[in-house]
Order: sequence, then structure tokens, then C-alpha cells
Amino acid sequence: MNLKKETNLQDEVDETNPKLSLEDKMNQVLRRIGLAEWTALWSPDSSKEINGQVLAEQKTILVFSEDPEKAQDSFLHEVLEVKLQKYIDNEYVTINGLIKIIEQLRNREKERMINDLVPIIRHLFNE
Repeated sequence: MNLKKETNLQDEVDETNPKLSLEDKMNQVLRRIGLAEWTALWSPDSSKEINGQVLAEQKTILVFSEDPEKAQDSFLHEVLEVKLQKYIDNEYVTINGLIKIIEQLRNREKERMINDLVPIIRHLFNE
């Protein structure tokens, strides 16, 4: 009888490697808060000017902070950015709609002023 042990990703995690365990915890948090389709990658890199980055199209959160505690904070910052993005997008839609209305009002007023000025300026031709 073959008693080959089934392995899964959890079994393969080296708990002594802080990079692997922290990255796994980040991805576990993503699943718990409803972002299961997202992936977190911890790629410590002190040469980066930023601590983390959201790649929305790839549904990926990159964390560059080298210190594990700072990496957690960077990760949480980026997660909140992802969660709040839909509200920010809604604000942009609203703001852009208001700008469009203001532009229409401004253009309507400009056309009215031009139409009022044309007869006055035409009168100058007749003098």
C-alpha cells in the first residue's frame, strides 16, 4: 500500500523563513477581508523610494519594506487603498460630472454674451 503523504502549500512553508511566512499571512488577510482574487508579494528592496504599490490590473499588492513590521504596515496601507478605491472612483465620477455641468453652463453663458455683442459690434460697421 502506498502511503505517500499529500503535500499542500501550507506544508511547504518554511516557518523559519520570515519572508515566506509574512507573505503567506498577507495573502491570508486578503482572503479574510474579501480580496481573495488579490495576491500580496513581499519583495524587500531598500532601493525603492516607496514602501508598497498596488497593481490594480494584476490584482497584486507589492511590499518593498525590508523590516517585517514596516512591511506589515505597508501592506495594510495598500490594502486600505484597494478597499477605498471604489469610493475614490465614485468621487471622481461625481466631480467629473460636476465639471461637465459647469462647462456646459459656462459655454451657454459665453454663447449668450457673444450673441448679445454681435448686434452692438455690427452697429459699428454702419457708422
